[in-house]
Amino acid sequence: MAKFVIAGSSSCPYFAKTELLADQLAINLPHFEIHKIVKPQEQWLTWLQDVCDKNKWAHGKSPIIWRELVDRGGKGLLIGGFNDFMEYAQCYYGVSSSVMTDLMLKMKAENEKTTKEKLKEEEDLRNLSKPIHVCITNASSQTAYNLIASVASGEVFGKGVEISLRLFDTRENLKRLHGVEMEAVDLAYPLLRKIVSTPDIEVAFKDATAVVFLDEVSFQNEKGQTDSRSSWLERNAKLFQVYGVALNSYALPEVKVIVSGKGPINFNTHVLVDTATNLSKQNIVAASRLQERRMRAIIARRLKINSVGVKDAIVWGDCAYDGAERTHADVSIARCHGYDGAVWGPEWFSRSAVEMIHDDKWLSDEFVSELKSHHEDMNGILNHETSTSSASALSSLMRDWFQGTGNGEIYSLGVESEGWYGVKGCVFSLPVKFDSAGSYQVVWDIAISEEAKRKIAELEIQLKKDIMEVFPEQVQIEEQKVFGDNSETPVLHESATKPLADKLEIIEEENENSNEGETKEEAGDESTEKINTDEEI
Repeated sequence: MAKFVIAGSSSCPYFAKTELLADQLAINLPHFEIHKIVKPQEQWLTWLQDVCDKNKWAHGKSPIIWRELVDRGGKGLLIGGFNDFMEYAQCYYGVSSSVMTDLMLKMKAENEKTTKEKLKEEEDLRNLSKPIHVCITNASSQTAYNLIASVASGEVFGKGVEISLRLFDTRENLKRLHGVEMEAVDLAYPLLRKIVSTPDIEVAFKDATAVVFLDEVSFQNEKGQTDSRSSWLERNAKLFQVYGVALNSYALPEVKVIVSGKGPINFNTHVLVDTATNLSKQNIVAASRLQERRMRAIIARRLKINSVGVKDAIVWGDCAYDGAERTHADVSIARCHGYDGAVWGPEWFSRSAVEMIHDDKWLSDEFVSELKSHHEDMNGILNHETSTSSASALSSLMRDWFQGTGNGEIYSLGVESEGWYGVKGCVFSLPVKFDSAGSYQVVWDIAISEEAKRKIAELEIQLKKDIMEVFPEQVQIEEQKVFGDNSETPVLHESATKPLADKLEIIEEENENSNEGETKEEAGDESTEKINTDEEI
């Protein structure tokens, strides 16, 4: 069987004449097959150069004809241009072309018209489907596995928004990714237009609308040894600097970026903000919603209500799944819906969580202790890392950010703080509200106690220590105004203008003095009690 490929520019009259002769041969010879390639004039030279480079041919004009070696395989046999094909047809098949010039020009015009119509059809078809590109890194993880269904179903980005999903991971994990890819296709979600597994960062981030970074840097180094925290932070910094450069180069300027997982999540997000300078810093956040949901669940269990009924619980500080040690769990303005008490009201009616719990000791001791141990307790019971709840918290955050809420509810989100509540120069979990347009604003006017102010200042130092380990020149302590104080003369905490190391010492000294005062007070109470007892005797 002879299979010939004829290719040319739509504006070339000699291509039209070659095409007509090839059609005549195909009609008269049962084993003569032709394949036609027509390119618009503006694309022709680039396409021709690529074909010649690939096959190591020397040819510079339209048309080009070659014979495919169907039986033997391998590189095709170049015949040449128009005159070469005419001579080939005459020698091998005894056929020549008798097409007149005016007919040849008419065929050229028809080719141009047909090519333009075909290109328009293809463009119209592409316009019917414009999926947004969503990238998930460390996509072989269990969290990514559980997140895919929410993203592909339309739950996150809304009805009618088509998704092109990029699963990014190392080459060693590609086999697993292909399995995840196959299962995602089996879901048969109509909005999932395409899914690509790749170790190529350009492919993963190209024109991305959303990028979700999951846990990636193990505390174990390449030799399998436990790394020092300083070395671990340096490895995180190097990786996220690479990601920041890639976001600048390949992602859409308005891309929304979420960093989630365990470890130095605030630090990694700060590195991204510092590196991906083409992006708005408001579009790079750290997810603290899982910590927030755990807070709500503990309160809900205490009050015997559904955890969805607990609103406005705030996580200050660290955003990591396992970061409860470096957070302040604030329920001072939290409210409860659906509490089965003496007072009832409509669906929107709520009551203060603190009032309903009515146990300050439980809130300051058991509640905080349970929140700090929750992650390890869950992992111990399950015998693996929690993934369903972390994926659900991520999809919930993405849905609120992309679709908006407009319900006035306060959530927790890790953002590069610009001085809110005295915190500046690091990523910090703060209270935010999502509006109906799909953006968020930090809620900056919540009145908090002196104790909460002290804890927030201490958490800021702890989080900045990570930055100082790798980027000591970045850490500068700014003057801190009283939280929520709008007076013209701000009152500064004693540590506000001190260097970072001194600032921590001041706060620790305050804690010690406070503890000593409490001890003396308790001792005084005991002495008084003893005197009174003696008098009674």
